[in-house]
This record gives sequence, C-alpha cells and structure tokens, in this order.
Amino acid sequence: MTAGCVSIDDAPAPWVAADQIAAPLAPELGAEPPPIAVPGRLRIASWNVERGADPEGVAHEIATSPVLASADVIFVQEIEAYPDEPGSRASRVATALGMTWFYAPARVEGDGTHGDAILSRFPLTVPEVKQLPFVEQPVNARHRIAQRAVIELGARTLTLVNVHLDTRLTVVDRIRQLDPAVSDNPHDVVVGGDLNTLPWIWVDTSVPLLSTEAIVGQDQAQVVDDYLRAQGFATPIVHDADTHESVFDMRLDALCPRGLPVLDAAVDYTVSGSDHYAVWIDLDLR
Repeated sequence: MTAGCVSIDDAPAPWVAADQIAAPLAPELGAEPPPIAVPGRLRIASWNVERGADPEGVAHEIATSPVLASADVIFVQEIEAYPDEPGSRASRVATALGMTWFYAPARVEGDGTHGDAILSRFPLTVPEVKQLPFVEQPVNARHRIAQRAVIELGARTLTLVNVHLDTRLTVVDRIRQLDPAVSDNPHDVVVGGDLNTLPWIWVDTSVPLLSTEAIVGQDQAQVVDDYLRAQGFATPIVHDADTHESVFDMRLDALCPRGLPVLDAAVDYTVSGSDHYAVWIDLDLR
C-alpha cells in the first residue's frame, strides 16, 4: 500500500494583515495590556484547549499552573467564538489573565468560528494571517492557517508564529504544510503550536499503520525537528515527550525558537480540561 496518495496545494500564500481580512473570518485584536518591564527570562507556552468551551476554566487552569501562571505569551489552538456567547473565548481567557489577544479564525463552525489565538502580556503588533497548504482528504478536509505577530522587548523585537497543522499527514506532507509558516520570518522568531506530529504512517490520510515496522524511522516529531534545526531553530521539547492524553506517547505540540538561547523547557502535566497538555519554554533576554 502507499501512504503518499494525497493532493496538497503548494501554491504560496502571502501573509495578510489582520485588518484586511473580512468577516466571517475577520481576526479579533484585544486592547493594549498594562505596561510591564521587560524580563530577563521570557516564558512562552502553547496549549491546544480543544475548543475552549469553558474559557473561565481554561484561564483558571493557566492561572493555577506552577509554570503557566508566569507565561508572558501563550499560543492557543482550537479555540472558538460564537455570537450568542459573551465575547470570543480567546478574549475571555485573555481578559481573565490580564493579557491582550489576537484571535484568528481558520474556518466557520456552525454560526461561529474555529481558530487559534496568541495571548500576550506585551502589545501585539503587525498581526497577520497566512493560509497554509490545503490537503485534500476523504474525511474532514480543513483549511489551516498560521498567525503571526510581533512583540517589542526593549531594543529588540520577537516574531511569534502560531500554527495548528492537519492530523492525518505523512511526514513529508506535514513539512510541506509547515514550511510556509517557517520559511518567511525575521531571524528572531518562535514558531510553535499543535504540529500534530503523530508517530505513524498514514495510508491515504485515513488509516494509520501502527505496527512496529511502520513506525521505525517514521517518528514525525523527530523528522520535523531535524527539518527545523536545519532552518536554525532550537527544538527544546524533546521528540519523545508526551503532550497528548491518550494510550500512546505522542509529542504533538512544540515550541521552536530561533535567535534567543533556551534556558528551560518542559511539558506541563498539571493542566486539565483538554486532550492536550501544555508545553512551555524559557528564553534568555539578557
């Protein structure tokens, strides 16, 4: 059997300014947060909140986590917004944490939207969205995006890129979908989110081959890490870390910086309310 029979649109898409994107996928930007001093250690986290149906609960998990409570930036995936709720879920999480936000819808979901968000204690400037290569799949084919913003850290700036990739991809197609979010950035950048680096070969994006023979040499997290390191990125969340609540150990989530030294990195297993755990890194700003 073959695992490569999928159609992927590799036509390059530009970064589009958030204010140029019309409804129903118009992004949402929060107000500028209260000013804070630039720390010597910058903590960035990422968490797929599995739709974030309880925003106040998500905020509580973050605020009571021993590590996430001090995060300066949080990448969020799989969060939604509906007109009958009191504000977008991203805005409610961010407001409860005293942060600003940039919510970027990726698709329409019912009478609302489903997308990703960047939460920050620093003002988010130059908010942009890029359509990632679309993969034609027999089940649940979905458009995927990358969102990008910039924070100022004293005399330097740091670009933030948040992504959520398709689930059922071969490792080659995963890199093809990720590459547009990685390749067109300033030197100092953090790329991360839910990369969905499952440790399996997929047949026609539908059936996983789970045998040992299929897995050998096909650990997607390790192959994607090799690709990112070739682009100058660090990959501090080790490839065999477990970031998903399942019977399999799978590192689906990652944070990969370039241009700033990594002081520490780990998975936060204390958070609950999602099928993912959070990942975090500390960067040296000194």
